[in-house]
Amino acid sequence: MNRTSPTDYHIELTELRNFVNEQIEAGKLDSIQGMIVFKRFKDSVIGAEIKPFLQAPAKGESSSYYEKYYNAVRHPEYATRIIPDFFSSGNDFYDLDVILDIHKNKTTTESFKILFLLKLYLLENTGISIVGFLDFQVHDNFNGDKENLNIFLYQFLGNDGIFCLLPETITIITNWINKKEIIASDTNKTKEKLKENIRTASEKSITNPNAEIEIKGHFSIEEIRKYFAFLYEETSADKKPFLRKEEVEEVFKNGFKIPSTPIEPKYKLNVNPQNPRSVVDFAIHKFYMKNSTTHKDKKLYLQFFGSYVEDYDAALESDEKLNSLLSNFSVNKTKVSSIKWEVYFPDRFK
Repeated sequence: MNRTSPTDYHIELTELRNFVNEQIEAGKLDSIQGMIVFKRFKDSVIGAEIKPFLQAPAKGESSSYYEKYYNAVRHPEYATRIIPDFFSSGNDFYDLDVILDIHKNKTTTESFKILFLLKLYLLENTGISIVGFLDFQVHDNFNGDKENLNIFLYQFLGNDGIFCLLPETITIITNWINKKEIIASDTNKTKEKLKENIRTASEKSITNPNAEIEIKGHFSIEEIRKYFAFLYEETSADKKPFLRKEEVEEVFKNGFKIPSTPIEPKYKLNVNPQNPRSVVDFAIHKFYMKNSTTHKDKKLYLQFFGSYVEDYDAALESDEKLNSLLSNFSVNKTKVSSIKWEVYFPDRFK
C-alpha cells in the first residue's frame, strides 16, 4: 500500500522494531543485523532519557517481579530470534515497546546513521514516499539545512551498509541531493505545511469536539469486536466480566469512532485491586500497537474509550488530564495477566 502521510516520515522506534522483527521472521534480515539494530535501539532509549520501568530493589530487599525480568535477559533465547520489547542497562530495565521519535541530537552519531538507513529500508518495503521523507527530515533533524543532510546521505550511496538499499532508492536519493534548493519563501511555506499536516487528529478532536472521528487502523470492525470480546468473556472482580456483552456491543455499535457526544450514563468497568483497570489499559495498549497505522494517535484510543467508559473520563476533560492519563498508559503496567491475548487477535497478528 502506498502511504504518504507526513506522520510516517518520523524515525519512530516501535515502527522500526516491529519492522525489523517482521524482516527477521521472513528471513530477510539475519540475527547479526538484528543484534546491531538492537544495540542502536537501546542507545536511542537511553539518549532520550526515558526512565526505566523497573529498577533494582533496594539492598536487602527482593522482588519476584524484578527477578522475572532479571532471569529473562539471561535466558539463552533472549534476543536470539527477534528483538525483545525490553532490555536491561546496569541494574534497571527499559521499555522498547514505547512510542519514541528518534532524533539526531538525542542519540549517538552511529546509532542515528544506522536507524536512518533502516528507515530508508522500511520505506522501500512499504511504498511510502522516500522524497517526502527526505523533505521532512531537512527540518526534523537537520535544522532546515539541506546541504547538511546531503552530506549525511552521501555515505549511503555506496550501498555497503548493513541494509542493502535498492538501486532505485540510490537513484532517488542521488536525484534528491542534486535537486536545486528551493527559494527561502517556499521552504518556509513547506515547513509550515508539514507542521500543519502532522498535527494529530487528537488535537483536532479537542478543538472541534462536535466532530465524529473515525480511528483508522489495520483491524476490521469485526476483528475489533472479536478482540474486545475479552471484556465479557474473561472474568474480573467477583468472577464477573469487566463489562457485560451488551455493553461492549453498544460501545462498538457504530464502529471504531469517537462519537460527537459521549454516552450518558457511561459504563463502569468491573474491577478491584486484584483485577485492576491496568489489565484493560494493557489490552487497549496492545490493541493500539497492532492496529495503529501511524503510532501517533494513542490519544484517540483513550478518547474513544472515554466516550463510553467512566474509568477513562479524564481523556475528555482537558489536555492536561488526557496527557496525565496517557503518561500512565503503558504496556508495562500489566505484564502478568493470565489472559491469553493471542486468542483474540486476528490470525495474521498471532
